[in-house]
Amino acid sequence: MNVFAGAVSASAPLSAQMGFVFVIIYVSFKLSFYNEYKSYLRKMGYENFSECFHQMVSDGKYFLNNPKSLMFPFSNLEIGLIGCLLWLLLVSALFCWIMSILTDNLSQIDRFWSILPPLYSWIITVHEGRAHGFENVTSMVGMSIAASIWGARLTFQFIKKDGYSLKGEDYRWKYIKEEFKKRNCSRILFHLFNLFFIVIYQSLLLLLLVAPQLVLVGKNLKMTMIDGVLLGAYLGLVITETLADLQQQDFQYHKYKAIDNGLELKGDFKDGFCRSGLFGICRHPNFVCEVLIWWVFASLSLTRCGLNWSLIGAFNLTSLFTGSQDLTEQISCKKYPKYAEYQKSVPSFIPNVRVLKLSILSDDNYKITSNNAIYCKES
Repeated sequence: MNVFAGAVSASAPLSAQMGFVFVIIYVSFKLSFYNEYKSYLRKMGYENFSECFHQMVSDGKYFLNNPKSLMFPFSNLEIGLIGCLLWLLLVSALFCWIMSILTDNLSQIDRFWSILPPLYSWIITVHEGRAHGFENVTSMVGMSIAASIWGARLTFQFIKKDGYSLKGEDYRWKYIKEEFKKRNCSRILFHLFNLFFIVIYQSLLLLLLVAPQLVLVGKNLKMTMIDGVLLGAYLGLVITETLADLQQQDFQYHKYKAIDNGLELKGDFKDGFCRSGLFGICRHPNFVCEVLIWWVFASLSLTRCGLNWSLIGAFNLTSLFTGSQDLTEQISCKKYPKYAEYQKSVPSFIPNVRVLKLSILSDDNYKITSNNAIYCKES
């Protein structure tokens, strides 16, 4: 989900908030990363973006005339790295846009979230491996393996939620569509929102997530101790996010099982939402881990290049999840009367360091009493 999902329900006009966010992105890029970006283009053999664009068009013509080259994009070294990445972005974005119109389902780009970043990552790694030898780019290989583990976890979770079915759509998108109808927004505005933000912006963001690897192109990429520590932290965050997902799924499974069996609900089950274990430390442990995962990934470029333009990916992901959190909590407050109390007692993103006792939910946390009441043990 995204930052504009939250914006629809906010007080300011949607168009104004969209414009404001894009202005912030543009200014941050222009002021903070423009010189690094120009330097990067020159390093890739381009004097300006216009030359890069013409190369992309040339690469596109090559792909159209040689369709088989799409399977092995670096079998011909004349094909540019940037052109290959941008053409993949264009094809995936076009597919998502067409499918969203045909099916009236806004979750098309969601299906690519776990697939495109690892694919982009491996394209960059293979490019560098072929150019310099894979034994000389072990750090970049490690980044691609880490991104693949992240993608495999997210893909598995998406499959469990039936996210790849034609009818599978995130509940927040359904809420967004309802908000557009309530505000009597024209279908044109809705389709513009779908095209420019949901499809184009998020497709670009998925590429920007692995931009730190682009910054490292042509540099010494042998694995260092710092790289190992950062990659270890990356995997640790993936594991923590997996535990948070499992805890939430376990909670929902037992809650609905009890409802189906006609049992009386108590504690967290009666309230309707989980607030123990990782969810007793912060309200969105999944979001926290996801954001930190890509900041750690971006840090792998900081150790060699210092502050650089590739941080814009992690920055935008943070903004995106902040907006998604706002929308999620608006829905939760309407659905669960006691959620407001939970908001006051447990922080949203920054973990509560006072709560050190983690109780990951397991079958031992659920008991069925003699009067058919089911409850969650206190953590």
